[in-house]
Amino acid sequence: MSPDAVPPGAGLHRTLPPGQHLVREAPVMHYGPVPRRRPDRWRFTVGGATESGEEHTFTLPQLLGLTRAEVVADLHCATGWSAADLSWSGVLARDVVDLAPPRTDVEHVLVFAEYGYSATVRLEDLVSGRTLLATHHDGAPLSDERGGPMRLILPHLYSWKGPKWARGWNYLTEVQRGFWEERGYHLRGDVWCEERYTHQE
Repeated sequence: MSPDAVPPGAGLHRTLPPGQHLVREAPVMHYGPVPRRRPDRWRFTVGGATESGEEHTFTLPQLLGLTRAEVVADLHCATGWSAADLSWSGVLARDVVDLAPPRTDVEHVLVFAEYGYSATVRLEDLVSGRTLLATHHDGAPLSDERGGPMRLILPHLYSWKGPKWARGWNYLTEVQRGFWEERGYHLRGDVWCEERYTHQE
């Protein structure tokens, strides 16, 4: 058993998704280096097949001016660990969708982040009432290592679907595969259906 794993009988009685085990704290995991913050250059861009046909750009203060939301949720990694009852706060992704809506034929978005990282997400998952553009964790601003100033949290999907250092999304009329989807991972990634790999699609 990993030293970070929660031992049996530790008092955390819950139903975990198939193939997952509980850990005491979510490990810090990411592909590539941690980006350096540049607040004066930071922008969040919504593009692709927007309803207006135009690209929409938001500053961090503009997004933080939206209604604040809090979500308590487990975090599930496709490698098999789950961290319980993490507290996140920020703005609902669907509020940003309302500000910059897609065309009616859009079913997927390509969420992008620093260094060209991206993840394919279904529009219906993005507008879930629990999908959050998180800026805080446990009441404190997100650290750089945890994805600050903003990361996407989709509690019902594997964590690779919620990029750290999120910088926007493009609405898609034809499916494009993101970073891990191009490398053999599932297009949707529903953790309760154990949708890890492409061959399961």
